[in-house]
Amino acid sequence: MAKKFENIKRIYNNVFPKYEKFEFKNNAYIKIAISVITLAVLIIFLPSYKDIDISSEIGTIWSSEDLIAPFTFPIYKNEQDYAAEKKEVEKNSDLVFVESVEFENLNDTLGKYFNILDKLFFESVNLEKKNAGGIQTPALNQYKEELKLDLTPAEWDRFFKFYKGELKEIPLSYPEFKNIIIRSLSKQSSLKIINQSKSKITSKNITIKKQEQKLQEIIDTYKILDRSEAVNKIRETLTPLIRDNELLGISISISNNFIKENLIFDKNLTDLEIQNRIDQIPKTIGIVKENERIISKHDPIDKNTKIKLDSYKKIRFEKEGVQDYFIQYLGKALIVSILFIMLSMFLYFIRPAIFKDNSKLALISSLILLINLLAFISMNIQIKYPVELMILVPVASILLTILFDSRLAFYSTVVICLLIASVRGGDFTITLISFVGSAFAIFSVRDLQNRNLIFRSFFYILVGYTISILAIGLDRSQGISNTLTRIIFGSINSVLSPIIAYGLLFFYERTFNITTNLTLLELADFNHPLLKKLSTQAPGTFHHSIVMGNLSEAAAESIGANRILARVGCYYHDIGKMNKPEFFVENQLERINRHETLNPNISAKVIISHVKEGIELAKTYSLPQEIINFIPEHHGTTLVSYFYSKAIDMVDMDKEDVSKFSYQYSGPKPQSKETGIVMLADTIEAAARSLDEPTPKKLEDKIDEIIKMRLDERQLDECNLTLKELNIIKMSFLKILVGIHHQRIRYPEDKNK
Repeated sequence: MAKKFENIKRIYNNVFPKYEKFEFKNNAYIKIAISVITLAVLIIFLPSYKDIDISSEIGTIWSSEDLIAPFTFPIYKNEQDYAAEKKEVEKNSDLVFVESVEFENLNDTLGKYFNILDKLFFESVNLEKKNAGGIQTPALNQYKEELKLDLTPAEWDRFFKFYKGELKEIPLSYPEFKNIIIRSLSKQSSLKIINQSKSKITSKNITIKKQEQKLQEIIDTYKILDRSEAVNKIRETLTPLIRDNELLGISISISNNFIKENLIFDKNLTDLEIQNRIDQIPKTIGIVKENERIISKHDPIDKNTKIKLDSYKKIRFEKEGVQDYFIQYLGKALIVSILFIMLSMFLYFIRPAIFKDNSKLALISSLILLINLLAFISMNIQIKYPVELMILVPVASILLTILFDSRLAFYSTVVICLLIASVRGGDFTITLISFVGSAFAIFSVRDLQNRNLIFRSFFYILVGYTISILAIGLDRSQGISNTLTRIIFGSINSVLSPIIAYGLLFFYERTFNITTNLTLLELADFNHPLLKKLSTQAPGTFHHSIVMGNLSEAAAESIGANRILARVGCYYHDIGKMNKPEFFVENQLERINRHETLNPNISAKVIISHVKEGIELAKTYSLPQEIINFIPEHHGTTLVSYFYSKAIDMVDMDKEDVSKFSYQYSGPKPQSKETGIVMLADTIEAAARSLDEPTPKKLEDKIDEIIKMRLDERQLDECNLTLKELNIIKMSFLKILVGIHHQRIRYPEDKNK
């Protein structure tokens, strides 16, 4: 029966191994739970058509794609006071343009222009015949300046060859080329071209004031052109006639000189028109037809647009079904999943140690959710100020750099910024600004040596936010007032981010048990209670640890390991010797060896016990686990060889068996490159002190001997140190030890004395 029970238990343990030994750090189910929770929360943060009113406040910019009406619906006009309607009229009234009276005969002007061009080519031909140059001759630059053609030297050469008829692949002749341009410009001479960009016109109509007849005409905006549209229209006319791309570009450059803006904006008349419209404010309800654009991306949301959006929302809620919601949330899940998978792949392939540690994954997840929560709040808060600039992305960047490394921080920041854009409905403006500021923050703390230096990142973040805000402001002509307001909010962000990061750093270090380089530097302070106690109670051990720290730091740096961790690990690796310092040779100042009167077995137990006592002492003083690991691992499973040999000698006399286990450290063997280096440094430093006249040759031989011994004992099998790295470590040790044990000059004795 007992045997049957054991079989059942063994089968259960094989099928459900996770349930028997549950570990949060490496448990696969916890990893899945972190991923699912993070994805679910991010999906909740993303906006939907259901929440369309979130981003439809008057005065804001429509950051989503163009909104086209999928069906015809009525416009339900809201009741508003007269003052609000006045502002709406001012915003949507027609602009008034005055028809220009300046007139030049186009044919005469074109004739003069081509006469200059012909003269340029004629002179070029003559110079070419005389071998005195050609189209590129500086003496002809005067003609080119009169022509106002911004052509490259290569384009001038091709244009000249075309004039001479050398481009056989083009069936068009130069005279035909001129006639095409003249005819095209003549056809376009009746175009109505305004002296402003049409993107600035929000109304459907404009008013044209004709000075001669003292009349005015109201026409649709689609019947007028701005300069860029006029150029495009000419391009459409010339393209089928001139099929060579370079000649087409030249013809458009020529035509651009003859495009005249014949409708001039008049602010005074526009203001008068607005006042007339205010006196006759219409109170009607219209409709939005199917396939009509409700609003374009990046357009400001005015009063009329707000009414349309509200009406659209109301009708849509009545028409939407379960299928619409399902498709909507599926799309949201895909957006977040793609970004999440990208970050997961980076961690899995580039930072596998972090990917395996659930506590570190939870840390990264918490920062992602915190920043996106701020983005979500910025979308829901109803305020006219640019609160999106208060999304504190630099906080995450600073913390990820300090807690992990700059490479992970940079990649994670990219993902966080893209998620912010998704949460804000495709607002990639704040994505760019946040990314630039956060990237500067990463650069400012990547080599941090002191917690207070976090605050220097204020200047870097400020520079990043300022230049990106200025760039966007200039690109979009946002105005000085708007740009300054955004810079002020960016400055507030740059002040708050280092302060909040400084406070959260303590929280994350304690909560997630993360040991940063800042923590290690604090532990390296000789005023730490443990180190002060070690220096007074076991001064020999303290000195040995300091020398070891120098050796290990140099060796770790030479192979790219964590030099600070290696040095601090040396300082605390033998703290267990403080309980019985007199039993360790480096502390026996009176040359009295306590082991001479003890049995070798007892001596070995005393020596080995310093590991266990050191671990207990380290836990009492709340040392990080990364430092505690140095205490057992720097000995690995080596033998206390001196007392083991002494015991064997006694066995030969007493004929007793000697248990090797009693004289062996319990391990584990070094699990990291840093603890492997410290194991070597511990033995090599002690051996170097024991050498008589330690010459460089003797030191090198001793280092080779110890490294070979540890390799033969297989003590370095689990720390991933390669033979190449061991050779680099050897040369690093040798350089330090030669400096310590260099030979000194022997001065002659004073004979008189």
